Amino acid sequence: MASTCPHYVRKCSFVTPCCNKVYSCRFCHNAAERTHELDRKTVQQIKCNQCGKLQGIVSHCSECGIKFGFYFCPICRLYDDRDKGQFHCDYCGVCRIGGRENYFHCTRCDMCFPKNIRSSHTCVEKSSRSNCPICMEDLHSSPVPCQVLRCGHLLHRTCFQECLKSRLQHCPLCSTLMI
Repeated sequence: MASTCPHYVRKCSFVTPCCNKVYSCRFCHNAAERTHELDRKTVQQIKCNQCGKLQGIVSHCSECGIKFGFYFCPICRLYDDRDKGQFHCDYCGVCRIGGRENYFHCTRCDMCFPKNIRSSHTCVEKSSRSNCPICMEDLHSSPVPCQVLRCGHLLHRTCFQECLKSRLQHCPLCSTLMI
């Protein structure tokens, strides 16, 4: 059932097609349903948290008129009432945070990067379409920001910080100094 979500502030919940249950978000679903993960792009119905109306993927409730979130992306099925500078990148195929004006999309790496590294950015072909070499979790669609190493390889920022704490100073993929 839908409950308070620690990941997003929103006024609707997902009706998950994989198990036909109601969850606040894909992360809440995945934590509860340990045998499978929700592909949020397959969600076809949402439930208004105010009036309970089941409806398609829309920005406002067709029954009570409430706006489900400050930010709404019909492609990613993303609703969020917190302004995080969300934007959908058509090239990445996912929503990013931090403001579109602060990022550029590198077509070779297939990832959005902060504009302040554009001139020093080292391209690594499809670098985001792999798993973090530390935790082996997806980099491209992860809610955890990526750390771009000097060599151009990517780690989750949290994994990068753990590496530094452990005094690991070289990229786990190519042995180039990370910092």
